[in-house]
Amino acid sequence: MCRRLIGIVGPTAVVLVCVSAVAFGQVVDSADAKAASAGTPQPEGILPIPDYSGDLHSRRYLTGDWDGLRQEWANKGTSFRFEWFQAAQGVVDGGVNERWAYGTNLDLYADLDLGRMGILPGAAIAFRAQSRFGDTVNTDTGLLLPVNSYGAFPLTNPPDKNVDIAVTELNYTQFLSEQFGFLVGKITTMRGANEFAGGEGRSQFMNFQFLYPAVYAQLTPYSTLAVGGFWLPSSDVMVTSILMNTADASTTTGFDDIGDGVTWWNSVDVQWDLGGRPGGSTLGFLYAFDGDFAGIGGVNFNPGAGGLVVDRKTTAWALRWDGWQYLHAEPQAGARVDPRDGRQDLQGVGAFASVGLSDGDTNPVNWAASVGLSARGLIPDRDDDTMGVGYFYNRLQAPRRILSNPISRDAQGIEAYYSVAVLRSTELTFDVQWTNAAFSRVENSLALGARLNISF
Repeated sequence: MCRRLIGIVGPTAVVLVCVSAVAFGQVVDSADAKAASAGTPQPEGILPIPDYSGDLHSRRYLTGDWDGLRQEWANKGTSFRFEWFQAAQGVVDGGVNERWAYGTNLDLYADLDLGRMGILPGAAIAFRAQSRFGDTVNTDTGLLLPVNSYGAFPLTNPPDKNVDIAVTELNYTQFLSEQFGFLVGKITTMRGANEFAGGEGRSQFMNFQFLYPAVYAQLTPYSTLAVGGFWLPSSDVMVTSILMNTADASTTTGFDDIGDGVTWWNSVDVQWDLGGRPGGSTLGFLYAFDGDFAGIGGVNFNPGAGGLVVDRKTTAWALRWDGWQYLHAEPQAGARVDPRDGRQDLQGVGAFASVGLSDGDTNPVNWAASVGLSARGLIPDRDDDTMGVGYFYNRLQAPRRILSNPISRDAQGIEAYYSVAVLRSTELTFDVQWTNAAFSRVENSLALGARLNISF
């Protein structure tokens, strides 16, 4: 069984797929390499073995390997990590309300490789628990979608409600062969296969518009029950088909949502190499059925029905394409490109773009697009620092006028960030966003922010 893992379900990093060969050269995890060099045989498994070793500045996890105990558990199939996200952000000009807010997210991840544990070959269990406290300015800019994406999840009603603890992922993956497998359980859906814009808002860009085209927001819950399968025709192509509840289940089990609407998620992920410069793209299609969607422009006056009546629809769909490409990449021995790990893996410069289209009947966004640049290690002696700049545009649907129309047909924005690698486990990011509000009577907003990520 191979060592390289990439995520499945398009946006989720919880469900894992093992690829038998790496598109840009065979790579093994550093912990595997150390064990192999020491002559220690490794049990067969489908998850990569994390490397917890190194000094304070070089190790990926702040608390290290716990005198070897944590590494020993990982070698036997049990690994876990703890993430702490903090963000301070303020609307300093325009928007709905000029103010500052601070919020924090705590995430616990645990993975069980049942094959490496000697229980069941080709199988794995993923677990994730999340907490969220504090506040955001997501409702203060006038945008329909968050400017602090990671701070918006787990989803709650009302937004920014504190979450003591919520199990947002608990799923089972089983390989039936090297090319086919299935998954079942609760998943999250925010991590995409984009090398320069796939960090869930925890890393890279904070604004939701750079994670996915806005047309996907209506049909994609953050955390939900799902079942589906995947096919790997080659080492650089992955086809995914998943059925999931359309309703979000961030703070519930999701079982009560069964039968209240289904989203069918389909995607094809491809990676390539152009003269030593990696690239990739994703083509996705969402189709929701048995749902309850309000028709855009479908507000009518019907005295026999009691006055104003909103047309309802049971189906909706959305298309999406996004791509990324290194324009320049420094040669790095043993480096691996994983577009789902939420960071730029190679030193150099890259570009990304996305476009999305909706059915036009139920989605408030007709079409959406984004484009941007990302870089790592441009400043001498700051090889792990990253930066990015991006622009997004949404074309909104025009609802039928009753008395007035407060919705603008256009929404757009620009975001730029610079992330300082304080340690390999600790990242401090400075962020600025200018946005043109979706509401015609709301002034353009300027938001400044800083976030701190620590992996323990």
